[in-house]
Amino acid sequence: MTEAGWKRIARPDLGLELCYPDPTPSGRPVDRDDEPFRRHRRVHLSSTDRCELYVEVVRFDDLSPQDEYREHRAYLEERLGAGSVTELTETGVGGQTAPAYAFRWDEEGGSMERSVLLLTAAGVTYRVIFDPRSELNRRIVAGLTPAA
Repeated sequence: MTEAGWKRIARPDLGLELCYPDPTPSGRPVDRDDEPFRRHRRVHLSSTDRCELYVEVVRFDDLSPQDEYREHRAYLEERLGAGSVTELTETGVGGQTAPAYAFRWDEEGGSMERSVLLLTAAGVTYRVIFDPRSELNRRIVAGLTPAA
């Protein structure tokens, strides 16, 4: 369901639809990037502060959730340091369970974190990264639906 005034992204090649406000409730413009991640289809949304709105969805046609976690964890720990990525757990999403993990790092201005959901549909794995500290991000993620 699209909230009043929100933009809708409906990309059949991605396989998911999502909606977001532009500008954000605090008036920040939203940067939308549809460039592929490596060879994978993706959409990346972020506000200028990268906190109020930060959501990235990547479609993996060739990776299971467990394989995506192993690959992403290795990459993140090389980049951010050992212990920066949590273990894979299960969480509730839309009445179902999905694998989830998080990663954290320090940067100028404080500590940053991202939550990751690994959703599956029709043999496809979707990696959804978002800043869990933002209610807006949680609303966007909760509104993800299969593309028509």
